[in-house]
Amino acid sequence: MDTPSGKRAKAMDAAGDRISDLPDEVRHHVLSFLPASDAVRTCVLSPMWRQLWASAPRLNVDAEGFTSQSSFIKFVNALLLSRGCIPLESFWLRANGPGIFLENFRDTAYLWIRYALCSNVEELGVDDYNQNDRFEDRENPIEFFQIQHCPFTSSYLKKLHLCYVYINSRGLKKLFSGCPVLEDLEMINCEIFHTENFGGQPEFSSASLKSLSIEYVDFPYALDYDMSDCYIVINMPSLVSLHVGTLLGCTLLSLEDVQSLITASIDLYTSIHTFADCCKILGALSNVKKLELLFPYDLGWKYSMQDDTHLCGVVFTNLLTLSLSDWCLYDNCKLLLYLLEHSPNLEKLTLKMSEPHFRGNIGLSCSAASVKSATPFNCEKLRKVEIVCSKGDKIVGRLVTILLNKMKSPPEINIKPLSGV
Repeated sequence: MDTPSGKRAKAMDAAGDRISDLPDEVRHHVLSFLPASDAVRTCVLSPMWRQLWASAPRLNVDAEGFTSQSSFIKFVNALLLSRGCIPLESFWLRANGPGIFLENFRDTAYLWIRYALCSNVEELGVDDYNQNDRFEDRENPIEFFQIQHCPFTSSYLKKLHLCYVYINSRGLKKLFSGCPVLEDLEMINCEIFHTENFGGQPEFSSASLKSLSIEYVDFPYALDYDMSDCYIVINMPSLVSLHVGTLLGCTLLSLEDVQSLITASIDLYTSIHTFADCCKILGALSNVKKLELLFPYDLGWKYSMQDDTHLCGVVFTNLLTLSLSDWCLYDNCKLLLYLLEHSPNLEKLTLKMSEPHFRGNIGLSCSAASVKSATPFNCEKLRKVEIVCSKGDKIVGRLVTILLNKMKSPPEINIKPLSGV
C-alpha cells in the first residue's frame, strides 16, 4: 500500500545505509556508549559491522543482564580473546549483576585488568557490585574485591576509577609507583587498611596526579590495630583538584605538598579532627581559588585564635569563592573574620548552617563591646554573601550584624532555606 510509512521506507532504501557508511572512528564512538554485550550484537547488522566491535578502543564490560557468574566470565573471556592485542583507550569492568561479585573470581578479574593494562589502556574503571546486597546473607558475607594483589604497572594509565574495592597501604604505594603518568584517581566506597603489616599509614603520594576524589572511604579504628592515630596523607605537588568526602573510621587528614591546588572541597563531618587540625588543613590550602570546608559544628568549642599558629600570617591571595559550615563562627566569628580580612580577592562567600538543635550554642554576641572589639577592615571585592540555614535560626541575625559592622564595604547578603527543611 502506498501509505506515508511505506513511502518513508522506500526513501530510506533508496538512500542506503548511511550509518554504515560513516568512518570507523565515528561508529566506534557510537559503540563506546553500549555495554560490551550489546556492542558485540552489532555484528549481525551487516558485513561492514561484523568485526567492528572487536577493534573498538573503548570497552564497557557490564555484568548487568547476565543471569549467572559463569555466563558472565565465559562472555568476557571470549570477548577479550577475540580482540587480541588491539590497543585500548578505556576499559570499564562493572560487576553490577545480581549475585556477581568480583571477589568470587578474583584471579580471573585480575587477568582482565592485566589485559587492559597490557593493552596500554589510558582510562580504567573497576566497579564492584553494591555492598548493601553483600550483607543480606550474614552466614556467607561477600568480601570487598581485593585489588592490591593486582599488579598495577603501566606507563599509559592516566585515569583510574575504583568503587567497592579493598586496598591496603602497601598496594596503594605500588599503585602510584607503578603508574608514573596517572593524572586522575577516584575512589568511592572503598576500604583502605593501614596497619604496620600492610605498609603503615596510607599515603597518597604522586608527582603526576592532578585530580583526586575520595568519598566514603573506610578506615579501621586505630585502637583495633594498636596505633595512636590514623592519618591519611596527601602529598601531591601537581594536584589541581581535590575532593575529600566522608571518611569512615577514626581517620585524620594531613595535607603536605598541595601548593598547585586550584579547587578543593573537603567534608569532614564524621571525623575526629580538632580545631587546630582543621586550621592546619586550611593553612595548607592558601593558594586555592575555590574552596569548600565542611567541618563538624562543635569544633569551635575549643577554639582559641591566639593559641593557634597554623594561620598566623597566612594570606589567601588567589581565593575567589569560599564555602564554610558554622564551625568558623565561634568566639564572635574570629576565624571567619580572619579569612575575610586575609582574602583580598574574595568575590563570593557561602555559609552553610547546621540545624539549631544539632549545633548547640555558638555564642555570638552583638553587644557594643563585642562589635567594637576589632577594627573594621576592607573586603572590597566581596559582592555576595549567601547564608543557607533552617527557618527561624536566631543566630543568623547576630551573624549579619557582625558582618555589617566589621566590613567597611558591606556586600549583598542573601538568606536561603536549608534543603529539606
